[in-house]
Amino acid sequence: MILNEVFYSIQGEGLNAGVPAVFVRSGNCNLRCRWCDTKYTWQKSNADNFQISLPQLFAKIRKFKNCKHLVITGGEPMLQQDAIAAIRRGFPDYYIEVETNGSVHAACIKDVDLFTVSYKLKNSGNRSYALKTINKKCVYKFTVTSQKDFKEIEVIIKKYKLPKNKVFLMPEGVTKEDILRKRFVVDYCIKKGYRFTTRLQILIWGNGRGC
Repeated sequence: MILNEVFYSIQGEGLNAGVPAVFVRSGNCNLRCRWCDTKYTWQKSNADNFQISLPQLFAKIRKFKNCKHLVITGGEPMLQQDAIAAIRRGFPDYYIEVETNGSVHAACIKDVDLFTVSYKLKNSGNRSYALKTINKKCVYKFTVTSQKDFKEIEVIIKKYKLPKNKVFLMPEGVTKEDILRKRFVVDYCIKKGYRFTTRLQILIWGNGRGC
């Protein structure tokens, strides 16, 4: 597997916000988001990924023996679905959550308990793409930079018939101030009946690695 890091923290976003978890951060990504806070997983100038064998990876995960909640993130972990399937085989009694941009079809659906699909809007600097990770195990998260994003979000929700109770809106930001000044995201969630998620890791620790 191409790995970037393994660490223990709390899930800061989405459905399981606040839950202690072991994070397995894969390397590489097929998108290039201008506001990405994990560019060290894909940017040639500072990427520090490394190849790791599955036994070595499993040993790193087992160091946190009191936690059976795994978050496989990236980068884009769905580029390595064989590794996701292998992790499931190695940890059959763990809860496995995968964070993905949704651009890759999920062949590993049986191996995952939850897909947090963070579709990248035009504010990311990427072109629009087809949402391919879409199934009953998904929730859908949109990163909002301004109120102009709401129109695009509505188009995507309508196009893919996303259930309102599975839609999360999250303010973009890598500082506490960035996030707190975007109260309009909360207001829109209240208006439309969507779920709001903040970024607990930013509010607590700032934009650091391994947290």
